[in-house]
Amino acid sequence: MEIFVLFIGLGVLAGVIFGEANISFFAGITENLIGLLTQFGSNGLIGFIALLLVISVFKRSTTTA
Repeated sequence: MEIFVLFIGLGVLAGVIFGEANISFFAGITENLIGLLTQFGSNGLIGFIALLLVISVFKRSTTTA
């Protein structure tokens, strides 16, 4: 699980440094993350509850590994 988080961070960093059009493997990561956060934010309380569930699942999987 930690390696996926590392790839996401690397993709965001590469997208910021080189631009989205210049990288093929990490293309669209920042756009997808912004879209995901926008969906959580636009749904109000339900989005907040869903975000808490995602965070709790992520924390649970990192503590057991």
